Amino acid sequence: MMRTLIGWTVGAACATVIVSGISTVPVQGQDMRHERKDIETSRQQLREAYRSGDPAAIKTARENYQKARNEPSMDRRERRSGTQEPK
Repeated sequence: MMRTLIGWTVGAACATVIVSGISTVPVQGQDMRHERKDIETSRQQLREAYRSGDPAAIKTARENYQKARNEPSMDRRERRSGTQEPK
């Protein structure tokens, strides 16, 4: 009797973990696509700035590209730690 009860409890706990893990996967995948798109957009702006030859445009595009590359990793760290800084 006790062994059956423990088996059902463990099975229910495992099923809960699996279902909650599956439900979060699409959201994370969607965030990653959005972050990649931002990085690709800023990379394209950097290419265009180099083509124009304008030093101010190149500097701004470099800063935007660095910001786009670093922000996703910062967001991931916040998600892992479970805390978010107020904006």
